Amino acid sequence: MNIYKLEEITPNVIQAFQKLIPQLSESCNLPTDKYLIEIINSECTDLFVVEDKNEIVGTLSLVFNKIPTGNKVWIEDVVVDEAVRGRGVGKELILYAMKYAKDNNLKSMNLTSSPEREAANMLYQKLGFFKRKTNVYKIKLS
Repeated sequence: MNIYKLEEITPNVIQAFQKLIPQLSESCNLPTDKYLIEIINSECTDLFVVEDKNEIVGTLSLVFNKIPTGNKVWIEDVVVDEAVRGRGVGKELILYAMKYAKDNNLKSMNLTSSPEREAANMLYQKLGFFKRKTNVYKIKLS
């Protein structure tokens, strides 16, 4: 298993995201190569992938926010290919992100996860994440 920060978008990367994103959410638009390039060139988002046998089988985004109360980092869009779930890929991806954030002097990480993603929620709790006493709100703007 090889985990790394994406530095370039190749046809293999595009193909992997076309396969992975629908496994995360069927209602999301698939990211284009142009959009993925914007993400990897962004100063506020780092995009990580995990390869197994030369195939991308998972991804995770770290989103960095600079706000008056300090630097924050959010884990977003974690998805592991259903063909390799249960083999520790998600765990290794999260651990890698945690080390990366710690190495970049961040003190905590945040994430959200839908309650129906039971395995993911159990994994996050096993790794030390805890439920915050806050409400998350959403509004659709279009």
